[in-house]
Amino acid sequence: MTTGTPDFDVLLDRANFGREPSDHYTERLNALDNIVRECMHVSHRYGGIPAPTSQHFYASVLFTTLVTKGVSLLSLAPHSTWAAKQIEHWDYATAAVIARTMLEARLAFYYLCTDSCSTEEWQCRWNIFNLHDCTARIRLFDALGKQDQVDGFREQAKELHERLKTNEFFNSLPSGQQKKLLNGQTAYLMPLEDIAELAGMEKANFRFLYVLLSSHVHSLPMSFYRMGDMDEDRGRGLPSHTEENYTSLCLSLACSLLVSTRDEVHALFEGLSKPVNESYDAQEVEHKIEEMVNNPDGFPVGAKVDIFQSERVKVEVTRVDAENIEMRYYHMPSNDLVLLRFDGEKGVGLTDIDPFFWNVELDGLRPTETMMQQLADHRYAFKVDHVEQKLSFKTER
Repeated sequence: MTTGTPDFDVLLDRANFGREPSDHYTERLNALDNIVRECMHVSHRYGGIPAPTSQHFYASVLFTTLVTKGVSLLSLAPHSTWAAKQIEHWDYATAAVIARTMLEARLAFYYLCTDSCSTEEWQCRWNIFNLHDCTARIRLFDALGKQDQVDGFREQAKELHERLKTNEFFNSLPSGQQKKLLNGQTAYLMPLEDIAELAGMEKANFRFLYVLLSSHVHSLPMSFYRMGDMDEDRGRGLPSHTEENYTSLCLSLACSLLVSTRDEVHALFEGLSKPVNESYDAQEVEHKIEEMVNNPDGFPVGAKVDIFQSERVKVEVTRVDAENIEMRYYHMPSNDLVLLRFDGEKGVGLTDIDPFFWNVELDGLRPTETMMQQLADHRYAFKVDHVEQKLSFKTER
């Protein structure tokens, strides 16, 4: 090869005993280290707050995504304290992939959670996202030959088409744009560079970064044509000026994306607080569950929140679909599931009852195993008291 072929031991020596990183690189590495740690504290601070709107829910999802990718970038970066390594491996191309993912997550955060728009426009944006997701899953399962999955997502796509066609903002768009959006291949109402500009990034800067980072995502010619050209160690995992400069650029970009998003998370969640879970008695939990069932906008599909936690038990609620939620009760010391409850359009019921955890009562009596098995044949009411660890059933006679 024109770049030479030193053996593995030589490569290890060159990686371990190469020049120390510059102050420029170290400053950016430390800056990302600090902001990621701060963002983790911010995420924990607002974690567990029931989302009052869908914007809040997606803000928590996308902010978590950004922080997670920031940790991945720190773990990859040479001379970082986030990962123990045998050698300092330099790979700016992979750092570029993570950085572009963070850039796109940042734009999605601004577009869906921060940018001010009418309710009709937000619903239009959200359902275009839903349609794009649905269309992507159709292609995915079609490639696997999973026809039942394909048929299910095609039905969902039809429903999403109808939602969009009855949306006032969508109907105000030019007919050509409507047709393009209904194909499900486009996730956004506007170009990414326009969203970036609204989010505070200059268009020219965005274009430069997006072309640079994307060339490594797709391994396009620009990502490998100059390996061995002037800087012979570029692209080989070894320290070099090229590797350091481009890695520094990725670290700087990640810092700026996290700082902007962190500030918007603070603004979005200002004044909101976690429920005092330890004080919730059985009646208050029932009231909270009823609120969640009847408020799909404030507790959207996929949302999950702990509404009670003590040293003995935790109650976790998940929105399964528009009409139904599930509650999982966990024994805290072991994290074992001791009860699964479902509530909504499909009915109300209990499964996965752990008889060793719960004090079970049926029509005022302690039941046998046979009596509990026969319970499914009767209509019954129940009460879950997570504080006293008591399940009470009353059958209709």
